[in-house]
Amino acid sequence: MKSAKHGRLTAPAMMIVGGAGFTAATAAAQGWEAAIPIAALAVIAAIGYYVWGGRDSDLGAMLGRRVDERQILIRARAQSLAGVAGAAAGLVGYMVAVALKDPVWPFVLILGVEAITFIAGLAIYGERGAR
Repeated sequence: MKSAKHGRLTAPAMMIVGGAGFTAATAAAQGWEAAIPIAALAVIAAIGYYVWGGRDSDLGAMLGRRVDERQILIRARAQSLAGVAGAAAGLVGYMVAVALKDPVWPFVLILGVEAITFIAGLAIYGERGAR
């Protein structure tokens, strides 16, 4: 089992950085009154990630960056499921946009990224000697 020196702080730090980005974008588009709840949610989520990262569970170990091989497999399967769900949502969105005669470029972009990253994943993680 490997663990980083400050691995438990990684997920909360990413939540704060992402929340700051969303807060800034919302403040620029809609003003600070609309951005304050987003900033508060990001801080609350970061605290929750930090607390959960200290728990003795599979998810706590993943958030705290102290995973073993079994938890790495669980994370890989969860990421795979998220990718399949994202591709399915993009495909459904594309079909709805075509039916409504709305612009389809966002869905084409999503499906293109899904297809390219799938092919890149096969090339990167596939069997090296099969060529």
